[in-house]
Amino acid sequence: MGNYQVLFNGEVSKEANEDTVRSNLSRELGIDDQKAKQLFSGRTVVIKSQLKQEEALDLQDKFATLGAVCRVKDLTPKKTEFQAEYQIDKHAGDRTMRDITAAHQECPRCGYMQLETSHCARCGVDIEATNRHKRKEDLIIQKKIREHRAKQNAADMEMAVEDAVPEPLVLEPQVKKSGVLSWFKR
Repeated sequence: MGNYQVLFNGEVSKEANEDTVRSNLSRELGIDDQKAKQLFSGRTVVIKSQLKQEEALDLQDKFATLGAVCRVKDLTPKKTEFQAEYQIDKHAGDRTMRDITAAHQECPRCGYMQLETSHCARCGVDIEATNRHKRKEDLIIQKKIREHRAKQNAADMEMAVEDAVPEPLVLEPQVKKSGVLSWFKR
């Protein structure tokens, strides 16, 4: 697998007719006329990529016989002077990246990521004081949650005790409903 691409932007050779080149390309690439027209829109299109240099040059010559002017682009990374002078340790970069990430902190107020510092570079808040205040709030919330759970457990226990002990049965005396006098006694 190589690092070369064959590019086409709709340019045809001086001797060729655009319609003839379009039909030749559609036949060669196995595409319909609509897609072949899109090749001549003026935008650069990658015809084929990940080719070796010889393959890319052969494809360029083949397109030239069809009347299309293609370019071959080399995607191989170039070595810089810095890389040529110094040998780069691949593992050192990983270690440095982890160290840099560990040295960053997020502002508790605005969420800005920055190097460890006493005040936020974006909003100016005192980070340590804000973190202390946040810890106090967290402790208060945890305390309230524990108290609420204790009250809930106590209420559940009372409900369980009440459900376990049956209510006493109270019998009311029955009154005879006969006559007018019984009506007055009620």
